[in-house]
Amino acid sequence: MSDIRSTKVLVVDDQKSMRGLVRFALMQMGMETVDGAESGEEAIKKLTQVRYDLVITDLHMGGISGLGLLKAIRSHPVLRGTPVIMATSETSSDAVRQAKTAGVDAFILKPVEPNALQSRVKTVLRVA
Repeated sequence: MSDIRSTKVLVVDDQKSMRGLVRFALMQMGMETVDGAESGEEAIKKLTQVRYDLVITDLHMGGISGLGLLKAIRSHPVLRGTPVIMATSETSSDAVRQAKTAGVDAFILKPVEPNALQSRVKTVLRVA
């Protein structure tokens, strides 16, 4: 990813405040396209309409969870290479282990700290 400004990110969390916090941190990095979804179902719909460069999702949501969303992305022929960062308050659980097995690119601990998020995003996107 050569230009961080052109990076398109989808932030998926059932809490509006968390989507806002993550969006603000990403925009501080210079990203101009940061969209939100409040559920896994809404995220899947958006992912089929817009080509995102990164998905940041909460692990625990009603309906399709972050794990379900990750599995849907990894099994889709076009989306499977999309980097996914998962936000969770858990450090060791069955769901975390399943996410690792399913191919999550990175985790970020909740509550999300903007500097930690920005660092993780740069690592996953391989930008300076």
